[in-house]
Amino acid sequence: MDDRGMGLTLEQVLRFTGGRPVGPVGERFFRRVSTDSRDLEPGDLFVALKGEKFDGYDFCGEALRKGAQGLIVDRPLSEDLVRAFRPLEIRVPDTLRALGDLAAGWRRRFPVPVAALTGSNGKTTTKEMAVAILRLSFRCLWSPGNFNNRVGLPLTLLRLGPEHERVVLEMGMNQPGEIRELTRIAWPQTGVLLNVGPAHLEKFADLDGIAAAKGEILESMPEGALFVYNQDDPRVASLARRWPGPKRSFGFGADCDVRPLEESGTAQSRKIRFSVQGLLVEAHLRLPGRHNVYNALAAAALAQSLGAPAEAIEEGLSRFEGMAGRFSVEPGERFTIVNDTYNANPKSMECALDTLDEISPPGGRILVLGDMLELGAQSEQAHFELGRRAARFRPAALFVTGAFAQKVKEGALAEGYDEEKIELFEDPSQLAREILGRIQGGEWILIKGSRGMAMERVVRALKENAALAGSKGETRP
Repeated sequence: MDDRGMGLTLEQVLRFTGGRPVGPVGERFFRRVSTDSRDLEPGDLFVALKGEKFDGYDFCGEALRKGAQGLIVDRPLSEDLVRAFRPLEIRVPDTLRALGDLAAGWRRRFPVPVAALTGSNGKTTTKEMAVAILRLSFRCLWSPGNFNNRVGLPLTLLRLGPEHERVVLEMGMNQPGEIRELTRIAWPQTGVLLNVGPAHLEKFADLDGIAAAKGEILESMPEGALFVYNQDDPRVASLARRWPGPKRSFGFGADCDVRPLEESGTAQSRKIRFSVQGLLVEAHLRLPGRHNVYNALAAAALAQSLGAPAEAIEEGLSRFEGMAGRFSVEPGERFTIVNDTYNANPKSMECALDTLDEISPPGGRILVLGDMLELGAQSEQAHFELGRRAARFRPAALFVTGAFAQKVKEGALAEGYDEEKIELFEDPSQLAREILGRIQGGEWILIKGSRGMAMERVVRALKENAALAGSKGETRP
């Protein structure tokens, strides 16, 4: 059995997608579904997706040369390809919709409990926490990395097989309608909404627009599904009132179904005693920040809804050590890097700065901040406010990069921050040398920006230059 699914018959493909076969039909069995001709293998079904910067239709020839058993396309193949390969075409109006229909049809063949979660922040961490719990009791399928869009989620579900006992899916979005479609495909027995924050504002007028888009999860969940929600988020709590089915709240309020009761330990490693539907659980949480307590509460609620016992919740959360690039604290000989390079929006920036303030000594903090992307008309104001917020921490230095770096600088200056401590940069290697020149010992360096800013280059350059300095006694020339 292939690790990406059991395989589809032609009859199933046509029934799920409503596609029209053109070319030799016969008995067909597709080992896997592929959307990338580069990793296609003989016997696969190739779906020719169209993106902003590519058109899968242009790679149908490569797919056929590699042994594709059939192709899902939205237009006829060229006469040259038809003559050369006599391929099976399955024609549909929309190949992206067809991929989702394939996954939806395949998912409904299995009576396995599925949980799907969404939110503006914390999706991947919460998903991985929940999986860490569930894997102790069940054979699980879950979204790898951030396979959370209309391509990644269907490809995840197409790996579903009879060996899987639980499924956890992450759902992301950057425009209206996506969560509705992803929920339709996933058909979850548990739907989770973590929070609503200022992410992807480029496609939305305001936070109410984002809340409405996240609330689409309620429009496609099957009747009787459980809705798990953050009661401390007013917009999420308002959405929850619309759901007529069973609900489970999490948060810090005394009336929340899943809530912390007692905390002890340090900011970076704490023991939390909390209640899960009246069940007492104690876990050793290794991740800093109040936002990660929310993530743990949501993960516990999700896992418990899928049958995880209290012991598994305790052990799974206690074992979980976080993920690279998501506020990963990386101590070194002379300084500590806080690698939060995976992504950024105004709320996650706020959480990162607050958490840094909680876990690091004052006076030796260096902030390295990149643009927060996809904020649309609110970009300039959001970056100005970021500068003001950053300046309130009085860091030893503030390095900023991106199209809105000047706005961050203006915000910091408006807060009375010393202009000589602000530097705009473009080259990560040059920045690394500049930072190392300021290191006196014991500094904490927070590095954060949106995914498109590739701020991990700064982390890499800093480590490389630090290693070189350690071996030669100097920074890279």
